[in-house]
Amino acid sequence: MRLFAKILAAFAALVAMPAHAADWFLAETDHFKIYSRDSKSSTEEFAQDLERLDEVLRIISGVGPDDGSLPPSSKVIVFRFGETRDMAVLAGQPGSGIGGFFIPRASGSYAFVPRRQNVTYERSNQDRFSGLELEPKAVLFHEYVHYFMFQHRNAPYPAWYREGFAEVFSTLRSEGNRFVIGDAPTWRSLEIMAVNLDVEKMMDPPAKPDRETVARTYGHGWLLASLLNFTPERRPQITDYVTRLARGEGRLDAAKAAFGDLDQLEKELDSYRRGSAKVLKVPYMNAEKPKVKIRQLSADEEARIDLMIESKVGVDEKAAAKQLPKARALVEQFPQSVPVLLAAAEVEFDNKNYTEAEALSNKALAINPDSTEAAINLANTSLMRSLDDKAMMAQARERFIAANNMENDHPVPLYGYYLTYLLSGEEAPDSAKNALESAYQYAPFDTGIRQTLAHMFLLEGEIGITKSLLNPLIQTGHGTRVARCLSYELDLFEKGDKEPLLKRLKPKHPASEEKEEEPKDDAEPAADGEGTEGSDCGESTETA
Repeated sequence: MRLFAKILAAFAALVAMPAHAADWFLAETDHFKIYSRDSKSSTEEFAQDLERLDEVLRIISGVGPDDGSLPPSSKVIVFRFGETRDMAVLAGQPGSGIGGFFIPRASGSYAFVPRRQNVTYERSNQDRFSGLELEPKAVLFHEYVHYFMFQHRNAPYPAWYREGFAEVFSTLRSEGNRFVIGDAPTWRSLEIMAVNLDVEKMMDPPAKPDRETVARTYGHGWLLASLLNFTPERRPQITDYVTRLARGEGRLDAAKAAFGDLDQLEKELDSYRRGSAKVLKVPYMNAEKPKVKIRQLSADEEARIDLMIESKVGVDEKAAAKQLPKARALVEQFPQSVPVLLAAAEVEFDNKNYTEAEALSNKALAINPDSTEAAINLANTSLMRSLDDKAMMAQARERFIAANNMENDHPVPLYGYYLTYLLSGEEAPDSAKNALESAYQYAPFDTGIRQTLAHMFLLEGEIGITKSLLNPLIQTGHGTRVARCLSYELDLFEKGDKEPLLKRLKPKHPASEEKEEEPKDDAEPAADGEGTEGSDCGESTETA
């Protein structure tokens, strides 16, 4: 009995162990930086799995081996910790079932994924469904596919293919010296089998989502993406289909022209879902394991990790204010730590304490003159102040140039440099226009940069280039108010009414707090005879 009591006591102590007792590691590979609260070996293995995913995407998509053209700022930063339920809390939607999420920005692309699935210490009926839970690694694999395709394959993929293709790669695994792609995502089983197939609705979904939209987009999206990609005679049809969408053909017309009889396709799809999933086995390009640099975080780095995670997710005014006491206490505790100073500067910036943010960034630069992040912080503080003090715009421009000189392939200084001309009403020189194009080259996934570039080309009358930039937003945002409005205003522009689209695409000053009340995407349509197409399209800063 005494031995049993000791075992129980040890288990209770393990369960009660505070979260901060776990070790944080930083693993860095060619394409990722991973902050992981886990063992060193598990973190290293996770990092290698991510690099293998990037490798197989390069093979399958035809991008080819990394040629070194992407800058260090394009590395995806991954935060891996906790359980699945923690991700929903972090996203501000506790209990929603969110298993992880991805935020792509020019300033940094961040992924937030759990280390493990939810752990329960009581048996329940839920145990029967444990095989249907979303795998933590699958969340990141799925989201990285989106990032990769936007970075390397700029095309107007509709939602069913975008999500379905990502699901195909979410179950990627290794087998000896090769990849295995295409295993069925068990967490989509109910969606795949319980919802009736309707290929036409997949290809041209209703503007207002119904209760089956998610199942058709993800579950049936996986089914069809798998069938098309792993059926040799069907695979070329995908390129034809997307090319037709890019030319502006209607969704249903493009599908019928590319895939043929949709009823026949639906029959094939139904037969496929009743059989075994097709899988593809691809040899590694490089038999050696991907290289990983890994180390344990220092005390100051670990102390600021919570602040860093919260800031990268994004905070509102109330949450930002709650961060201030901890940020300032950390600066007192670690006054010479650049990681702490940068984290605290971001908190001060989010609280609009630009003087304090500037002081912390200057101190970080004094300690580490090569800190591009600190230099960008300084430029952003000047840009924010320029709304009320026009003289600050010239300082912001100088500071963006200085940051660019430190890291000339970072998209933020390039984009900021162009903004200093646009927002001040000055004629942008060729150097600024070239800078904007370069920013887009490095961060095509950033909607703000994409729309600003589209605005620049509109001003120059380049409607063809503008369409190629906006079509992916229109297609991927099908049914949303912004997608409808972009499509409608593009049509107006071609008919000679240029102002609505120019007004929509022109970026506002980042310090502007103007927020106009706009109709929601799920608003009821006007009754017959009330309103006209595009009548709900006002000025907007919303992104597709």
